[in-house]
Amino acid sequence: MPKCTIDGRELEVPAGTTVIQAGLMVGIEIPHFCWHPDLPVDGNCRMCLVEIEKMPKLQIACNTVVSDGMVVRTNSEKAVQAHRTTLEFLLVNHPIDCPVCDQAGECYLQDQYMEHGLHDSKVEPEEKVRKRKVVDLGPIMLDAERCVLCSRCLRYEAHVTGTNSFEFVNRGDHTQIATFQNRPIEHNYAGNLADVCPVGALLSHDFRFKMRVWFLEATESVCPGCSTGCNVFIDHRDGEAQRLRPRRNVEVNKSWMCDIGRRQYKEVALDTRVTGARRRSASGWEGTSNATALDLLADRLREAGPASAFLATPQATNEDLLAFRALAERVGGMLDFRVGDPQDKVQVREDNVLLRADRNPNTQGCLVQGLGRAGVAEIVNACAAGGVKALVLEGPELLRRPEVADALGKVPFVAVMATHEEPALDRAHLVLPAAMWAEVDGTFTNYQRRVQRIRRAFRAPGAAVPRWELAAGVLKRLQSPLAASSAREVFTLLAGTVPDFAGLDHQAVGPTGRVLPRRPDEVATQEARA
Repeated sequence: MPKCTIDGRELEVPAGTTVIQAGLMVGIEIPHFCWHPDLPVDGNCRMCLVEIEKMPKLQIACNTVVSDGMVVRTNSEKAVQAHRTTLEFLLVNHPIDCPVCDQAGECYLQDQYMEHGLHDSKVEPEEKVRKRKVVDLGPIMLDAERCVLCSRCLRYEAHVTGTNSFEFVNRGDHTQIATFQNRPIEHNYAGNLADVCPVGALLSHDFRFKMRVWFLEATESVCPGCSTGCNVFIDHRDGEAQRLRPRRNVEVNKSWMCDIGRRQYKEVALDTRVTGARRRSASGWEGTSNATALDLLADRLREAGPASAFLATPQATNEDLLAFRALAERVGGMLDFRVGDPQDKVQVREDNVLLRADRNPNTQGCLVQGLGRAGVAEIVNACAAGGVKALVLEGPELLRRPEVADALGKVPFVAVMATHEEPALDRAHLVLPAAMWAEVDGTFTNYQRRVQRIRRAFRAPGAAVPRWELAAGVLKRLQSPLAASSAREVFTLLAGTVPDFAGLDHQAVGPTGRVLPRRPDEVATQEARA
């Protein structure tokens, strides 16, 4: 592997590494606009010019491959002057609207001006070239005056989505980006355009004028919208999510996420959340405390014994599933998991970018823990035959199915853990308030069998708590307490009881996740199919 020196720091890099990538490996960020780690190199902004020994002219760091013995200076007098000159050209016709620009606070142009610019403009405001200011492109708002022509959006559309929505029009200082006949962006990955834009030229219609970014706190998590498990940041303030942004993970989603995933935060903020437990009586629904509700559930399960049935949900975390499975095993009831009805979600097919047909974040977690032993049909048939005296649902998916209403009507006691109010809950006898993915610590297992962490961004509303806490509360009342008081400790129990998770803990999962080993029977099945 070639060795090089960047600003006096020696390092060894893999063959084919560019200077800008090598700099990042040692914490040196070379100024740039057009370069992006997940897009092809274009080299048009010229902001990343650096001085390299034995080369007579400055070179662009984004497209210069490191060679053995190379000595690079990113902050030499020649390089710094080049940065200032390039920045001045970029700012010649740039509007002075930072106070009203939504990109303020996370604008790379703003950052570079403070670092390398701080010069007075040589062009009077009335002499600046005017371009289109507010162009509605559906999910994206275009301000062509703010554009620095880095071509990131063009390369993203060409190489990631394959939609080629944008193009350069006009020439010289009148050049700008545009869509054909100003047509709106109509694919499911439009939100990434706002992310790749280094300035305020492309803004999210959903987040525009909503919140100044310096008021937001970012929490690392995983999108629950499908089984891909895109890594995300939850940007939130005062206990409310304001937006989701993709968090780079080369092995899962790179720097992207779909628009369906971006909208997942809105479900957390809905005013239809279940905030307290309630039980059904002869006079209707009665509110109650979580403790009283868990007492009731424990009593009913104690009475039903093996005539109980449990249906987990692939929307739950691995920690939730472990506690729910422990409860089912303690009582001796039937256990399975219910894959969410596709009709419960927006009807969008699987694509060849990120979105998968399985709209659940933890189906693999259910399978790895062996929750598919009884079969949903067997449980429903047992309900119809009167063989189930108590049915516990980790989610309301089954209650939404009208074809099983008659069967569920023959169950004397149905308890459900729910996050949102909906008509289907009227088929239950006990409703327990469950926290959502943004309000809990835990892990999901995506379609790759990659275990990834989610973190609590803020508290759940009212009395809502993680599902594992509800299950643990019932276990305690059944004299079989769960030996854990946090999601981290529950995961430790999981690692000790499920072989696939052996040796893992929350710290070992890390920021990008850990892939579970495939069992010999799975490998044999895959080889047979091949």
